[in-house]
Amino acid sequence: MKQISLLTCLFVLLLLSSCGSSDIAYAPMYRDTAPVAAKPEQPEVVLQHGYYSTPDSLHLILRFDELRQLLDLTQAADRVDFTIRSGSTERDMLLLRDTVQVLPQYRVASNGTLEVPVVIPAKYAASGNTMQVRLWMKLGGQERLGVSHRLALHPGMLRKDFMLLQVRTNAPVLRGFATTADSLYLWQPSDTGSAFSVQKADYTLQPALPPMSTRQETLPVVPQATKDTLQLAVLDTLRLEQEGLYLLRTGSGATQGLVVQGGTFPLITRVQDMITPLIYLTTSAEREALYNTQDQKAAVDNFWLKIAKDKKLARELIRTYYTRVETANKLYTSFKPGWATDRGMIYIIYGKPHNVSISPNTETWIYRESEATPYVKFVFSKKENNFTENHFELVRNREYEENWYSTVARWRAGITNL
Repeated sequence: MKQISLLTCLFVLLLLSSCGSSDIAYAPMYRDTAPVAAKPEQPEVVLQHGYYSTPDSLHLILRFDELRQLLDLTQAADRVDFTIRSGSTERDMLLLRDTVQVLPQYRVASNGTLEVPVVIPAKYAASGNTMQVRLWMKLGGQERLGVSHRLALHPGMLRKDFMLLQVRTNAPVLRGFATTADSLYLWQPSDTGSAFSVQKADYTLQPALPPMSTRQETLPVVPQATKDTLQLAVLDTLRLEQEGLYLLRTGSGATQGLVVQGGTFPLITRVQDMITPLIYLTTSAEREALYNTQDQKAAVDNFWLKIAKDKKLARELIRTYYTRVETANKLYTSFKPGWATDRGMIYIIYGKPHNVSISPNTETWIYRESEATPYVKFVFSKKENNFTENHFELVRNREYEENWYSTVARWRAGITNL
């Protein structure tokens, strides 16, 4: 039994980051002083959130992360403004406006992220509204930079009465995944003494289908309770040493999916994790050769060297491709690793979209036309399931075929400005 008081747990939750599923957006920028000389690159701040409910309130924990590490959020962050409106636009009725000052204990210095707790009345989630969150940062002098994100509130959030935390750090499990080496425990805000169950789903990983495919993705089935179902008490230590998809369920019926991977997921440090995301660039014969060779690391290196025909360019291609794989794992993991999702596939092959628009149930990614690539728009639709709120499926169309194959061909020609 994990020995930790509920008061300590509550204190930890107010200071640390979120668990559970998350809505992620690329943020528009705002400035509240006169513009200054443009910088070569803008910070890329993403927001992930987790939550748990109490009878009268929804407790959100907002985690801000600067993907490019151009800005130290632990030093620059100043305050978080948020509003709740009846819809997703500024024209909709304003229901609540508030500000949370960034306190020193919200800064997670070990990884440069920022985790801010916000508590709102449960009624705003019960009626299904939209929350806009804006993080303000000090850039130097009097200049302030703001990044804005929208979160969809819905009644289902009020059924989640627990959080999953790391034993070693007491940090909530943030993005719906863990590794086989992690030790976890489940915490509830009320001392009900209830148990929870852990079940492994019968799900075979399916990498994303090409954007012009007409086949339908199969969603995982919620596992039924069996004699193999693991039963644990709240605060008991949980360690899942087999890779796969798991479903946690409390006595109240609240659920959370958890993708468990080996190695250092979401980072790529194992050769087998370098081969699987190559499905988007390779033929079946090439993948079979990569899997069946005795020296897989040499085979992967030779694959990239054959494409690049130059060691320096090969290293650049490898760095670009697998950095995107890791980013996809961090942002888009749902009931499967992020690289295998539709958004992960598009992000890996096309890179960061030039524009993202988000509604409660869709994301639209736009890649502007350039000398190297034509204009293309991808629409992703949110798919409800019992494992995650972070699963979006691409609206596929045969018209993507030419664009897709030409973009893959540029990768295979060693072109890096994708």
